[in-house]
Amino acid sequence: MSTLEELKQVVEKPEDMTPLLTCAWEYMPEGMHYCVSTAPIIPAIVARAKSIAAETPDFIRSDQGQVVGIMPEKEIYYGPSAGIDELRQLIARFWTLAYHLKDKELGKHNVAIVSGATEGLAIVLRMFAYQQNVGVMHLFWSNYKGIILNSGGNPIVVSLFDKNYNLDLEKTEQTIRSQKVTSLLINFPTNPSGDVLTDDELVSLAELARKLNLIIIADEVYNYLRYKGQPQSMLAYAPERTVVVSSASKEYLMPGARVGYVLADNKTFINSWILRLIRASSSSANVLGQRLLIDILKDEVKDLEENRPPRIISEIKKELGIRRDLMISILKNRGLTLAGRDQDYPSGAISVLAKLPEDIKIDDKIFVEKALELHKFSAIPGSVFGAPGCLRFGYAGMTEENIKKFGVKLGDVLDHVRDR
Repeated sequence: MSTLEELKQVVEKPEDMTPLLTCAWEYMPEGMHYCVSTAPIIPAIVARAKSIAAETPDFIRSDQGQVVGIMPEKEIYYGPSAGIDELRQLIARFWTLAYHLKDKELGKHNVAIVSGATEGLAIVLRMFAYQQNVGVMHLFWSNYKGIILNSGGNPIVVSLFDKNYNLDLEKTEQTIRSQKVTSLLINFPTNPSGDVLTDDELVSLAELARKLNLIIIADEVYNYLRYKGQPQSMLAYAPERTVVVSSASKEYLMPGARVGYVLADNKTFINSWILRLIRASSSSANVLGQRLLIDILKDEVKDLEENRPPRIISEIKKELGIRRDLMISILKNRGLTLAGRDQDYPSGAISVLAKLPEDIKIDDKIFVEKALELHKFSAIPGSVFGAPGCLRFGYAGMTEENIKKFGVKLGDVLDHVRDR
């Protein structure tokens, strides 16, 4: 598949291809066909030269497009476009063990490192969103619509649940068919409410995706930050038509390191197509961040291989659970009720979505503006996620002491609004 014509001949035979490849090829703009089907010359020369130099001391390299040898102790070189091999293998191993993918055991060729999950989503949506209707589950991260629009697509909000938060596949199917949705972007545990799906619901969603030839783009950045049940990935339920995007930002406290990754069961999709799109986008992800994550995942993978919970992320989750419980207690004491599937405690993620008390007659945006104006606290209006009348409180960025202080300040703002 080294030339455009050869690739076209293969893609014209859908029985030889997975849904990821056939759908991506059909939906991508023509310019991207060239990008994914043409092997860049420079990386091939660089890789070969690096290998020869390691074995031949007097070999001279003039292929390098970076400054070398002036201040070696300060120099940080480009990484491979798909990421450092050791990190790709560690992520593959972690996901295989943590998310029960042993029947579809991943290797490094199933993982590509990107500059944060946002770049990963942008690259994937360039492949699937162009001139397509992309389903965005309700509730949704506000940036999804912008990424889809920037990719030339049209975001369509799809309500997966009925008013009682039961999975409503009949209504979901009607929306997908009537709106001609070709890909569905899901996020579990969800931002903002921490909702998750049960195993049976994931099976049903996978069956619906097969029935409708739907591509599932799974944003799983909060995947292991789940407080009830076992962590799960859509990749275990519909591997042939699922692309997962995740990162070290939330689970390993590294948002500034900009280390994300894209996973898929199909090696050509990741190790050829995504790799080439990364090179055309950012060249390579943050090398320093990748090295930090390598050091973390070595221990985490060892724990999983020895049938222990991964210690670092388990400790992080334990502390987040304490903050979450305290935040929820304070919100309920102030008359707010949780929004989302679980009315007692969110099942995952790092924030709480709560409804304003019924006697508060201003909308969520004005309420947040009032809290800021009074210099009391900040929050995110629920309307930006498709939940008007609600507020998202991010407890992960607050100490227990600050959460307690927040409770007092929340009461001050509620009283101020009621008195006016």
